[in-house]
Amino acid sequence: MKKVLGFINELTENNNRDWFNTNKNRYQEALEIFRGFAGELLTGISKFDPTVGNLEPKDTIFRIYKDVRFSKDKDPYKTHFGCWMAKGGRKSTDAGYYFHLESGKSFMAAGVWMPPKEQLKLIRQEILYNPDSYLKLINTGVMNDQYERGGKEDMLKKGPVGFPKDFIHMEELKYKHYIWSRSYSDAAIQHTGFASSVTEDYKGLYPVVSYLNHAMSFTGNQ
Repeated sequence: MKKVLGFINELTENNNRDWFNTNKNRYQEALEIFRGFAGELLTGISKFDPTVGNLEPKDTIFRIYKDVRFSKDKDPYKTHFGCWMAKGGRKSTDAGYYFHLESGKSFMAAGVWMPPKEQLKLIRQEILYNPDSYLKLINTGVMNDQYERGGKEDMLKKGPVGFPKDFIHMEELKYKHYIWSRSYSDAAIQHTGFASSVTEDYKGLYPVVSYLNHAMSFTGNQ
């Protein structure tokens, strides 16, 4: 991972097409290393979550090229590598597993981020109808000690429309994202066996991922 971090650091300082084109071979080398890392993660995750078992690394990794058409930030390249490992690959709206590699800002995450309106509604309904099973999953010592809850900055100020205002666990329905994460230092990323450590962190969040996918798969009473 040292070469990947080195490339990212220099790209951050030289985020322009001339530098990137000159160093295209270094990008390809960094991408190949990250692709191998993603493959290790997929192999590990598939042992407890078979829904990702058919994915190839290329199905999960996001492009480094940015779409700057509607952005004030006109830098042409992302300064990180990322992959989304969920059934259907990187474009999937299912709950799944994300890895973000960026110098000083690397992290893993699992759950669902920005689910479509109908899927978000289904998650909220599942929590409303069966709050105990959900609360039992997220309120454990491991969840509180090892992971950080994401999405707090985007929470609704009031409860979602169509849900009872007196629901005792309304704070949980205010989330737009249901995701948990864990950060890693640059030193940790370069340790031998790092992929196995990340896989164990994903495994700890698998029950939540499974719960969310079950909720979003509800198709109504037949």
